[in-house]
Amino acid sequence: MYRFYFSDADFSKPSVVINDTHEIHHIKDVLRLKKGALVQIFNAKSEQADVLIDQINETAINFRVQSVKPKEEGQAKIILVCAPPKKGKFEFIIEKCTELGVDEIIPLKTKRTEVVFKEDKMAGKLNRFEAVAINAAKQSKRMKVPQIHPMRTLPQVLQTLDPHGVHLFPSLHNHSKHIADVLLKADRHQPVTIFIGPEGDFTPDEVALAIKHGCVPVSLGDTVLKVETAAIAAVALVKFLCRN
Repeated sequence: MYRFYFSDADFSKPSVVINDTHEIHHIKDVLRLKKGALVQIFNAKSEQADVLIDQINETAINFRVQSVKPKEEGQAKIILVCAPPKKGKFEFIIEKCTELGVDEIIPLKTKRTEVVFKEDKMAGKLNRFEAVAINAAKQSKRMKVPQIHPMRTLPQVLQTLDPHGVHLFPSLHNHSKHIADVLLKADRHQPVTIFIGPEGDFTPDEVALAIKHGCVPVSLGDTVLKVETAAIAAVALVKFLCRN
């Protein structure tokens, strides 16, 4: 079944109308869907509905709501704070971590971060990143599209950490605790923040600053992982170990 994302779709009403020209073109001219076709729509509230195409024309499509699936509750929030790697791999990280179930993604600027998003280009970057996340949510049948934040520095992120959350800080500084050991002892409903450093790792001063703000220094294993591998592996571990 085809799935579409409309952020402000209101499923409390018997019908949903969309007038986004791009989506109308996609549904009408690319997919060639007709009146009576059954599709799924999900929105920014993490709600999903099965709907029938009721009316379709050049300027609007009217869907008739058949059934609504409410948003899922009780899942631990997962926040990925990741230094963007080179060669456009940050979009790959967004795609795969969306599929795995991450809730928020924050591009991280550290002393060794090689890819820095300039403020005057951040809005365009966020639009592109959101499109990648939406497509990944469609493909993976997720009901939620993760929030992508503007780039922040490490001190900025540390100052906004949830005091009730678990904040994991993997690095290559010979940490004795494995990420799994920390998660197995944590409350599975606590929000989890995962920090992933740049190629070249966090500096000793950055590790010390993170620990000062309540982060738990952890290891991801015996091998040295690339940024994209570390991000995906860490999110997958958290999702698995914090499952209900």
